[in-house]
Amino acid sequence: MYFKKIIIICFVSILYPQIDTVLTIDASSYSNWVYFSFEQAEVIDVENPEESMEWDVAFQRKHIRTNSGLSGLGNGGALVDSSTTWLNQWDNDSFDQIENPLFVADTLLNDFYDLFTHTFNQGVKNPALNAWGWFDDDYQLNTTNYVLYVLLPNGQDVVKFWPQNYYSETGGGGHVQLRYQTGLTYQQECDQVLGDVNNDSLVNVVDVVQLVNYILNGIGFEDCEIGASDFNQDNQINVVDIVNIVSFILNN
Repeated sequence: MYFKKIIIICFVSILYPQIDTVLTIDASSYSNWVYFSFEQAEVIDVENPEESMEWDVAFQRKHIRTNSGLSGLGNGGALVDSSTTWLNQWDNDSFDQIENPLFVADTLLNDFYDLFTHTFNQGVKNPALNAWGWFDDDYQLNTTNYVLYVLLPNGQDVVKFWPQNYYSETGGGGHVQLRYQTGLTYQQECDQVLGDVNNDSLVNVVDVVQLVNYILNGIGFEDCEIGASDFNQDNQINVVDIVNIVSFILNN
């Protein structure tokens, strides 16, 4: 039986076409999170954010979440490249030059200010995106302009991310002016057989069942599993891949 292995997988999503825009998000509340979807390019209402794949990032004052880790069930995260800044070089994209990019998931941090007790409490957010700004002795936020990237919940699409300002025209804090660009893709190295969806070194009916479940539900796969499912390598996972895998099983 002949198995074809895949070494590099780049599953190109069509959900996030290339957009380059600047907008301001009112995240001035000390208690409520504001959820944003890059696919819809707007703030959205999310009833159960911990169980939703609809949102990509969320804002509360200086704090930023991604749909990952303790914040949500997505495969998102964030990365900071503090070796350079976006100032005067927004078009000089360095993401493709990062070797083995490490996206950090959301976790607990102890820097959420309590207005009533004037103390800092624990909260969930992304530690990499925490590097976008810092407060000085006058309690003014200074932006670092570091190069930031956000990995979206599907674990594939990447957004170039630049929070530029924290204040509104009237001086109120928590009004995050954000520039972002979609259209980047995260490539993950894999060593997996085409058609071996569950990566058990066999291509059989179990893989067909898992592939059908993925197509019907759209969730439950890791990046390498998605690549192994694209049997005809056309950057789409559909019934054609099922037919091809079944044909492969019957003829080998």
